[in-house]
Amino acid sequence: MFEIGFDQAAGLRARQRPLASAGLMAVACPAQPARAYELLCTLAAHLTALDRAPVIVDGSATESSSRLRGDGSHLGLLRALQDPSISGLACPVDGAEWLAMPGALGLQSLQETARAGGAGVALSRLLAPFAPEALVLLFAPAFSLGQLLGGSGARVLVPVLEQPQATFDTYGAVKLLHGAGLAPVLAPLASPDAASALQQTVDTVADCAQRHLGLALDAWPVHTWGHRVQEAALTCAPRAGQARPAPAATRTAGALPLWS
Repeated sequence: MFEIGFDQAAGLRARQRPLASAGLMAVACPAQPARAYELLCTLAAHLTALDRAPVIVDGSATESSSRLRGDGSHLGLLRALQDPSISGLACPVDGAEWLAMPGALGLQSLQETARAGGAGVALSRLLAPFAPEALVLLFAPAFSLGQLLGGSGARVLVPVLEQPQATFDTYGAVKLLHGAGLAPVLAPLASPDAASALQQTVDTVADCAQRHLGLALDAWPVHTWGHRVQEAALTCAPRAGQARPAPAATRTAGALPLWS
């Protein structure tokens, strides 16, 4: 409750802060992306309740070449990045609760931008098509997020799910993100019957991260997701399109064996 950047007044500050640009929260995609869709929808619902417009960009789904609609959902991220006439994306026009876009090809294009100009330039390009009230949830593999945002210190949600090898997969994502200079945060989502087992997974991953990486991992309870994501979301700085630094300490490390 009293950690830096989040307390009982965090939600109020988030509502009062002027929205100069859309925000970005990256979410690491597990080996089986469909298993994390419930988590994405839960987070999107929390943001909607806080008067933000969540936009899910699914980096595990490839864009269509169709030009049927103009709200971004069928266009996909790549065309939104390439077409300067597309702007102000935030809410779907078909009555859906939030906008969802495929984004695998757009993500590849943004990774090229990051390699050429850095994470801040890639972030500025990514957020350009979206309205200030939008909060983009970029759902992509940890490796891809590292290539896009590496060195920025950005918070990245790592789903902790009820699935086989959850401990191994979660720790692997944490290690990749930490090594890329990002700040992974565990986001456990469990049914009441599996809460105890999932907490054991969280504890095991946190212990391994502390012992082998020297990393003190945060784990965000479900009921805090909306406020915390608003506080931690990346936005474009007023000048030069640089990313606002995240409050967590970062470290860039080379490739290491998975469990070391």
